[in-house]
Amino acid sequence: MSIQNLAGQSLGQYQLKELLGIGGMGAVYRAYQSSLQREVAVKVMSPELVSQTDYIDRFYREARTAAALGHAHIVPVHDYGVQGEISYVVMHLLTGGTLMDRLTQQAELGLPMPSLAETADLLKQLASALDYAHSQGVIHRDIKPNNIMFDNQGNAYLVDFGIAKLMTASRVLTSSGVLIGTPPFMSPEQWRAEEITPATDQYSMGVMIYALVTGHVPFEADTPHGLMYKHLNEVPTPPQTYRPDIPEPVSDVLNRAMAKVPSDRFPTVTAFSQAFDKAIQGMPGDKTNFFAAP
Repeated sequence: MSIQNLAGQSLGQYQLKELLGIGGMGAVYRAYQSSLQREVAVKVMSPELVSQTDYIDRFYREARTAAALGHAHIVPVHDYGVQGEISYVVMHLLTGGTLMDRLTQQAELGLPMPSLAETADLLKQLASALDYAHSQGVIHRDIKPNNIMFDNQGNAYLVDFGIAKLMTASRVLTSSGVLIGTPPFMSPEQWRAEEITPATDQYSMGVMIYALVTGHVPFEADTPHGLMYKHLNEVPTPPQTYRPDIPEPVSDVLNRAMAKVPSDRFPTVTAFSQAFDKAIQGMPGDKTNFFAAP
């Protein structure tokens, strides 16, 4: 069975209408929930993974963990279930696209990057969501542009807690030694398969904000091993290399968020956001509408 060809089928009360995307855990569909007469997003797990205990447990863990999170900038999970060899999670449908969509469009069309003020506003939204999740014992572990979605008003949401793990069980859950994350955004402790903490999410957020400020990730290499070496041993390329107008305090804030040692980072993601906001004071606040719905 191909999870890419389920449009027209039903999972319980959810009628799958349109394939929206494919990811590491499965596929996401636009669907119609007949009981409440509304559109939702349904994430379908790859059938070949269902028989693998670690994957199915991770799937259920995602659903239970994400469903328990309630925050203005975290996508709500409505339901989850199993039908035959298919496991699925039902989420609020967001139609404003992802941050990766915007970055791709910017690169293809040569559009301006967001202003520092717009980037600061995005960081503020996501920082509040992450600090809330951290207060609930949940670490995202895979902050990246594909996991930031928008509604039609340009409000940002964190999505896909599919690899989130409760901090209290982190040692058990990482015992397999499997690296979880996306290489350009992975923290040094993820590369080393060491203990994961809320500071891990802050590092990845720092990489993402650096990319929004400069149009580049701070470390680039041709291979995952090359990326690992740079994340572990090198300092980020100064943002001024790409944008000479970036003030030095912004570089200092980004460097602290991406410090190699977790304890050297800001105490919370909100503290990172506040420091970034302070560092850009006096900079032009031009509105580019970068985060508006495409």
